[in-house]
Amino acid sequence: MGDIKRVFVTGASTGLGEGLAHHYARQGAHLGLVARREEILLQHKAAWEAEGATVEVYAGDVSDTEFMESCAKDFVGKAGGIDLVFANAGVGIKDRIREGEAKEIAWLMQINVIGVTNTVVPFVPAMLEQGSGVLCAVSSFAGHRALPRRSAYSASKKAVTTFMDAVRMDLHGTGVHAMTLCPGFVDTPLTKDNPQMMFVIDVDRAVRYMVSAIERKKRTYTFPWQMNLLKEIVFRAPEWLMRKIAPQSRTKTMGQ
Repeated sequence: MGDIKRVFVTGASTGLGEGLAHHYARQGAHLGLVARREEILLQHKAAWEAEGATVEVYAGDVSDTEFMESCAKDFVGKAGGIDLVFANAGVGIKDRIREGEAKEIAWLMQINVIGVTNTVVPFVPAMLEQGSGVLCAVSSFAGHRALPRRSAYSASKKAVTTFMDAVRMDLHGTGVHAMTLCPGFVDTPLTKDNPQMMFVIDVDRAVRYMVSAIERKKRTYTFPWQMNLLKEIVFRAPEWLMRKIAPQSRTKTMGQ
């Protein structure tokens, strides 16, 4: 685990957030868990404290700026600092642009973009005071290129990557590192509705990729390796090809 002993995770009830939090729980970390479903977080707390971790539970919405500021302040006070912030909460929606439906797009942007800034920014002063820490946000392979039938999702993830790139430059020389993880398809509740998935990996394998990237303080890290290679092709592909190869639209809204 190295120097990562105090870890704050959003979207911690399932999927990548749960997987990463459990990884550090097994190593005795002090964890702050954020998700909307308190009952699941309390189950994790009981299980992981039995394994030797210390767990703080914060049930709420990452798009609520005041709530997230309160969570950050409380966790830093209880843990005595912060080593890793993992901004992971995210949602995907059914594409309804042709129907003129904007409400779910606004909701997605609130969770996927504002939720990240709400998570990351409140911890910056504590990390600057320490002179150390990692701010890590989960983007997506979809953030590398605009995708038809994924317009809001891909735009939100591109925004996350751009924001974290700028934060990293802002914090250069302070000892605080900002980075972005861009997973391909991982078998989580968020991808259950995804058709046409390729190079799918399970959560355990994804966690190994993520932990390695965090420990090496990568900047923007795409995984698995097949998707990292594919991103170079997709980035240069003409729009007619993107229209042809992009996944079909989701059939329902999913969140984590």
